[in-house]
This record gives sequence, C-alpha cells and structure tokens, in this order.
Amino acid sequence: MAAFAIVLFGCSAFAWAEVRPQGTVEFYLGNYRIAEPIFKTVYQPGGSIQGLGLTANLFANFDFYFEVKGMVKTGSLSYSQEKTDFVLIPISLGLRAAFPVAFVVPFAGAGLDYFVYYEKNPIGTTLNYAKGWHLQGGVYLRFGKSFPILPFVKAKWSLVKAVLGTRTVDLGGIEYGAGLAVAF
Repeated sequence: MAAFAIVLFGCSAFAWAEVRPQGTVEFYLGNYRIAEPIFKTVYQPGGSIQGLGLTANLFANFDFYFEVKGMVKTGSLSYSQEKTDFVLIPISLGLRAAFPVAFVVPFAGAGLDYFVYYEKNPIGTTLNYAKGWHLQGGVYLRFGKSFPILPFVKAKWSLVKAVLGTRTVDLGGIEYGAGLAVAF
C-alpha cells in the first residue's frame, strides 16, 4: 500500500511539474486575529487584511514566496475611550511545497515575517517593527492545464513579538482568507 501511495504521489507530482507555472501573482483578502489580549480589548478581535503575493517556482514542487499585506484598525483606549488608530504591514518570505491531486493543489510552507506597525492616540505615536516566523497551508483550485486563474484559500499562523521598552507585545496570530492567483 505504501508503495502504491509513493507511485501515485510521484506521478501526480510529475504531471504537475509538466504544467507548473513559473510563478504567480496573488491577490488576497482575509481576516487576521492578533493574539495580544490588550489589542483585543482596544481594537476588538480580528480585522480585515488585504495584500499581494508573488511566488516563483524553484524546482519540482517547491516555491519561494513573498507577501505584503496591510491591516488598518480604529479602536478606543481602555480608560478614556479616546480614539486610537493602528496600522500593521506584515511582510513575509518563505518556502513552500505543493502536492497536486487532480484539480486541487494543496500547499504547506514556512518562512520569516517582518511586521511594520504604527499606532497613534492621545497617549503617543509609535512607529516600529518586529520580526518573527510563520507556518501556512492552503489549497489552489486548478480548472485546466492552461487556465491561468487559480482561486485559493489559505490559513497562516504567525509568531511575532514586539518589544516596547520593558514590555513584550504579541503581534502574531491566526490569519485565514482567500484570493485569486494569476499564473505566468
């Protein structure tokens, strides 16, 4: 049985390699839930995140990917209820593997994150960055060997800690969403 699975996987990987695009441009819309408890109190849980991704085929079923996204939130300070604004720009680089099965192409990967964040409120203004890493997985839907539009869904878990003086803030969290990839 194991030998059959290896042969089946090998054949599907070979078939995907024959029609595999050199890369994709991906348009993404999702939801990002920052893990920090104080963030949830001030800005409410979750928030819309949009972005653009680029992938490049390295070899066989392995890709390099680069993503830039943006999230904007407005909330109220805990005690004074004054307005506060938050902008997060996650930049991600990584490697992933794709395992085609018929018209679906599941993928899984890992990489590094660089988060630029900005917060403005009556207490003060902060512009800073934090570094971390992530794991992600998802599925492309393929409607034909030469059809260049690939809808996809994916989920991502990031671990990113920002240091603000003596305090550590957890900017990491769970992200999930969908998009369209244009293959070239």
